[in-house]
Amino acid sequence: MSKRIHLIYLFSLTGTLVWLAAIILAPYLRSQGQKIFPYLYACFSPVCHQKPERSFWLFGFPLAVCARCLGVYSGFLGGLVLYPLRRGFSSVRLPARRLFLAVSAPIVLDTAANVLRFWDTPNGVRFATGFLWGLILPFYFLTGISELAMRERKN
Repeated sequence: MSKRIHLIYLFSLTGTLVWLAAIILAPYLRSQGQKIFPYLYACFSPVCHQKPERSFWLFGFPLAVCARCLGVYSGFLGGLVLYPLRRGFSSVRLPARRLFLAVSAPIVLDTAANVLRFWDTPNGVRFATGFLWGLILPFYFLTGISELAMRERKN
């Protein structure tokens, strides 16, 4: 099982790096006048509203996702880096529910307050709440995928 967990981890890490690179590549290609840039932005449109005013800009154009989504994906990468240091690959269990709730509270409250128009959060705060939430996600994702792999192995 250890080999499977390592493989799942490496695929997750590689996929996350490619995903983040594509987010940055989109405005770069746009700034260079490359015809492929609309396709990169289109790849992210199902998962993000892509409002320019809620996005960080690079090379004179908005990134392919908003600040909050960039925070979630960057946090996910951070969580992947922390995973083997914090948990290792021998333990396959979910973190405590209260930890998930504590880490989720800022993004839920901030998003709800923005939707209800109580306030309009600056992009730095949007990124920070997304990053915090993204940090915990690999601990659920890798655990879930690992448990699924263990079940398939038993069958």
